Amino acid sequence: GTIVDIEVGLGPAGEMRYPSYPQSQGWVFPGVGEFICNDKYLEADFKAAAAKAGHPEGELPDDAGEYNDTPEKT
Repeated sequence: GTIVDIEVGLGPAGEMRYPSYPQSQGWVFPGVGEFICNDKYLEADFKAAAAKAGHPEGELPDDAGEYNDTPEKT
């Protein structure tokens, strides 16, 4: 089959909600959210892009903040 249409749903404030935040932690605007990668191909693409950008270790930083942190705290 051929993909003929793609629809992307956004939250009530226009924010992308995939992956969504954990309900138990809530979310506070403008929380930075969190990077999550659950796909081996996306992870490989991320590591390749990190290497191309001069970060060959390709690991996510451990000090990038939490879901509800503001950008200036990261």
